Amino acid sequence: MGPEINAHSIQILEKEIEKGIGDVIQLKRVRNSLLDISARVPPEILGSIFRWTAIPGEGYPDVCELRNVSYRFLLVCHHWFKVASHTPEFWSFWGNTLEQWSRRYQYSGTGPVDLVLSRYFDGDACTFSDGPLRDAVRDCAARDTIRSLYLRSNVENLVTDVLSSLTPDGEDVRSSSVESISLDYADESDFFARFRFPKLWHLHLFSGVNGSSWECLGLHTTALTTLHLENGGSSCNPTMAQILSILISNPRLQDLAILHSAIPRDGGDRSAFRVPLHHLKKLTLNGALLHVFRLLHRLDHPETMDEMTLLIYDCTVEEIMGTFGPYVRDYLRRDRRVQDGLGIFFNPPGNFISIRASDGGGPTWGVPFAMFTAVDNEKVPPQAMDKLHIDFLVFTPREQVVHFGGVLSMEALREMVPTMPGIKELHVTDVALSNGFLQPDPDGPRAGTKLLPSLRHLYLERVVRNHYDLNILLQYLAHQTSGGHVVSLSLSGERAYTCKHLVKVVKGFVDEFTFELHLASDCLCDYI
Repeated sequence: MGPEINAHSIQILEKEIEKGIGDVIQLKRVRNSLLDISARVPPEILGSIFRWTAIPGEGYPDVCELRNVSYRFLLVCHHWFKVASHTPEFWSFWGNTLEQWSRRYQYSGTGPVDLVLSRYFDGDACTFSDGPLRDAVRDCAARDTIRSLYLRSNVENLVTDVLSSLTPDGEDVRSSSVESISLDYADESDFFARFRFPKLWHLHLFSGVNGSSWECLGLHTTALTTLHLENGGSSCNPTMAQILSILISNPRLQDLAILHSAIPRDGGDRSAFRVPLHHLKKLTLNGALLHVFRLLHRLDHPETMDEMTLLIYDCTVEEIMGTFGPYVRDYLRRDRRVQDGLGIFFNPPGNFISIRASDGGGPTWGVPFAMFTAVDNEKVPPQAMDKLHIDFLVFTPREQVVHFGGVLSMEALREMVPTMPGIKELHVTDVALSNGFLQPDPDGPRAGTKLLPSLRHLYLERVVRNHYDLNILLQYLAHQTSGGHVVSLSLSGERAYTCKHLVKVVKGFVDEFTFELHLASDCLCDYI
């Protein structure tokens, strides 16, 4: 048999193999069509299952990455691929990069689209220039099928190019059905000027906001429930009038955050007008003390909110007391939830104080409703911080405090704790145990009593430095648990040691004992 005959025979065999492979594929398709998942589940339900398991949920306000295995199930069988291909909602999320967009945009049909570019996916092989992908985005804008925009990319002018494709030249202002917008690194002035957003409920602008955009946001939005404005200072800062205009146009706001240079620097007009935000549940303001409180006093928010965070900088200790203290006092008077218990937690400068509603019992905090944080530009010595904490308590209903703690000195604890007899849970961090730890002065008026008569849970974090301190701790436990008083104890320390017998001794005093200490190989009981 010559080489020509061999080549002909090989070609015949290859055709037979291809035919056989085709027959096998067809038989597999017939088999798969008989499976329960294919025979019993209608295509529209199966398509919905694919949609919910492969891509982020609807209306997500923050970017979600496309999982690597999101589309792997399309290889299971022809029926599944066919169902997915005819489910436009399944293709509403094109991915996080232009490269992912280019592979999936053609399947979305006329369904809603979520356009997402994440700054963490730079270096796309694709470019957003004239071509099929840009035409597809323009078509989505023309048909008003874009549901959300999350565009953040460090690629120069990429976000601006995408936005410009949504706002072609020569068109008048028209309405858009976009529900959620998050933008960064973009010139969005034309975009906000060309559209009204009657359905927009979530808006987050990271940076690059310019003066004309502030004006347009006040004119073209009415339904916002979440508004986050961050301005890195690279563009025009908003005026008080521009910010108030946005808030007036969106009275149903529930989550408002204005940060950095997006906080107005001017005082605005001096009228007593306050913007009613009666639906507000969460408020976050971050900026210089003077600017934050100028804006804060223009907001007529509910007497109770789920959470309020004020991050303040450019202030002195005296300004903290002069401004924070009275505001805290007035705020707590209005909030009836503190009647069921109040939690106060002090931290060093940079995270000054948080005040929280208490759930009235148990070892956990309740839902935070107010957090006051001050960044102090001064280098405050520990003694000054102690005084600041002590003075701050003057503005709070101390008799209602049930949770208390923070980075506090022993001297500050001795002075503050007796004014809060209702403390049930105490957190102490970075305090050196010393003789008389949390016990009254034996020669003072409280001799023979407990400073913490209501204490049920004690948390000591990073406080035990050597085994001698454990003797002090045992002395306190004997004092606190006398008379059948029940307390639980939690200990942690990076350089703290204990032994099994000592753990047993501590457990004899407390109802529950948890610890994160090093177990020494030698018994330490000789030291106590």
